[in-house]
Amino acid sequence: MDYYEETGNTEFETEDNEAEYIQSIEEKRKSRSLLLILIQLIITILIILAAVTVKLIGGTVHSTVGTWFYEHYNNSVWLDTAEGLLPFEDNVKYSEKDNALPENAADEQNENIISNLKKTMKKPLKKTVLTSAFGERELENSKENHKGIDLGADEGTQIFAALDGEVTIAKEDSSYGNYIVLTHADGVKTLYAHCSKLLVKKGKKTKAGDKIALVGSSGQAYGSHLHFEILIDGKNIDPASVIKIDERAD
Repeated sequence: MDYYEETGNTEFETEDNEAEYIQSIEEKRKSRSLLLILIQLIITILIILAAVTVKLIGGTVHSTVGTWFYEHYNNSVWLDTAEGLLPFEDNVKYSEKDNALPENAADEQNENIISNLKKTMKKPLKKTVLTSAFGERELENSKENHKGIDLGADEGTQIFAALDGEVTIAKEDSSYGNYIVLTHADGVKTLYAHCSKLLVKKGKKTKAGDKIALVGSSGQAYGSHLHFEILIDGKNIDPASVIKIDERAD
């Protein structure tokens, strides 16, 4: 029996001695199992608490941790989780709270894509009045790196899809308010934030010029406007370098 192999003992004075010994071994095994379960439970609770804390802190911490996790998941054993991680990857990359400098994707590899965008991309608003530019800006006595541009417009003004694509995010966020992300060809994505109302849902196929939302001031917004972003392979570029700006507000 296994009990004998553990101790090297194969003889007992009575059957009662053998039964007692077997019972003691069983109790030890149960104790070890309970201890392992308890340790795993504590570790799980600590991980959940850490994740909740990072989520509550938000901003750079949440974005950095989320992006690191997504970029390294291929090193884990869960190689079939990419589909489940993609929405999370989208969320952490679209946070205006991120203090990292926006990366300009205007390198050689993307020059052709950007050139095509200039020819094919439609304006998200009929009239584009720039109220806040791309890049570093002053905000309440602090500096912030703006990953898109703000286009001033009245509440309820129609917002249009800039390119043919598919709605991959249509939800509410504490920073962006009601916002939409459209995924297009060539690794291009566009983001439309602070909307008063979303007119499309996730999974909807859209054509350039389709109505997708209405201008508002939801989330962390000062006044009614559209926050508009263009990304190529996850890197922000200045939308004002692609679409025509009608006016620049003082």
